[in-house]
Amino acid sequence: MIMIIFALALPVVQVPTISPPAAVTTVSPNERSARRQDMLVMVPISGRCGNDPLDISRVQTPMADLVWFTSSNADQTVELRFRIDENGRPLGITRDPVGYGMMADLTPSLAASRFAPNAMREGCTIVYQPKRSSIPDADIHALIDYSIYAQSRPPKELFERVAPAGSDCSTRQSAVLLRGFPDFEKIPATPGRSNWSMVQFDINDAGKPVRLRIYRTTGNVALDKASLNAVAQSRFAKGTKQGCLYPYTRRSGTLTAPESKEIAAYRPEDSDCPQTVEWKSQPTLVYPENFRRRYIEGWAVIAFDLAPWGAVGNTKVVAAEPAAEFGEAAQRIVLGSTTAASKQGYSNCVVKVRYAMQKQDRSAQVNFD
Repeated sequence: MIMIIFALALPVVQVPTISPPAAVTTVSPNERSARRQDMLVMVPISGRCGNDPLDISRVQTPMADLVWFTSSNADQTVELRFRIDENGRPLGITRDPVGYGMMADLTPSLAASRFAPNAMREGCTIVYQPKRSSIPDADIHALIDYSIYAQSRPPKELFERVAPAGSDCSTRQSAVLLRGFPDFEKIPATPGRSNWSMVQFDINDAGKPVRLRIYRTTGNVALDKASLNAVAQSRFAKGTKQGCLYPYTRRSGTLTAPESKEIAAYRPEDSDCPQTVEWKSQPTLVYPENFRRRYIEGWAVIAFDLAPWGAVGNTKVVAAEPAAEFGEAAQRIVLGSTTAASKQGYSNCVVKVRYAMQKQDRSAQVNFD
C-alpha cells in the first residue's frame, strides 16, 4: 500500500502500488518456437570518474531477470552517469539510453552501492554489459536471487537447475508439519538491499532435518545463522529425503534520501506563483516501484506553469536525487494535477516531491512541499 501525503493542505490519500506496464512484443509462431528463455544479468565492466579509474568491485550487481530473446536481440551496453559524495554515495544518477527497458533494478542497485568515503568525485560513469545464458548454464546464485523476488512463479526448469545433485526433495513430496522462522527484527538489515540465505538439508526417517548447511547466501552472517537454527526447528512428514532447500529473506533497510535545499532555493526570481498552491484534483500517485522494492528514498523538484483554468503545463525537472527516475515520476504526478482557477494563471511555480518509507508499516509516502 502506498500512502501519499500532500503538505499543501490536501488530505491523506491511500492508493495501491502501480507498476509501469510491461512492454509487449508481438511475435509470430515461428519466432516464438525459435526463442528461448534466458537468464539476464547486467554486469559492470568499466568505470571512471573523469580521467581516473573507478573501483567497480564495490558496485552491487543488479537483480537478475528472465527474458525472452530472439536471434535479433542485440547485447546493448548501458551507461550510468553520476557523482560521488563525501560518504561514497552515488548521486545524480542518470542512464543512457534512457528508455532501456530491461533490468529495472539497474539504477537502484547503483544507488544502494557505496564507494570509498572521503573522496568526492564528479563526472563518474559505469558501463554495464548484458550477460545472458540459458537456464541450464546460468549461475545458481543468480537463479536463486531471481526465484526469491520473481513476480510470477519461475519455470520448472529453473528449480531443476537450482536443486542440488541427487535431490529427491520438494515441498510437494515432503509435507511440512512445523516451519521454523528467524526473528528477523534481530537480524541487521542492509540499507537498499535485501539479503537471503538458502539452507540445504536432508530429512531423516522421523521427519527431522539433518546435515544442515548454507547452500547459497548474500553474505549476511546473522541471517545465515538464524536460518540454520530455523530449519533445525522445522519438522516434516516421516520419510527420508535428500537435498532439500529452503530460503529465508531479510528485507532491505531503508536507504534515506539525500539532503536537499529548501524549496525557496529553487524558486526563480521572476516567479509570480503563490508559495501555497491550492490543488483541486488528486494526481495519479506512484512511488517508483523499482526503488520502493529496495526501500530507497528520494526527492525531486518540479517547475511548472498554471493556466487560468487550473491546468498544469510546462513541467520541468529542476533537481532529483539520488536518481533521475524520481524526477520522472514526480513530473508525471505534477502534470496529472489541477489547481483552482485564477484570473491570470501563474508561471515558474515550484514544488518538491519527497518519497519516504514509513518505519512502522513500511508503506511508501509521497509528500508535496
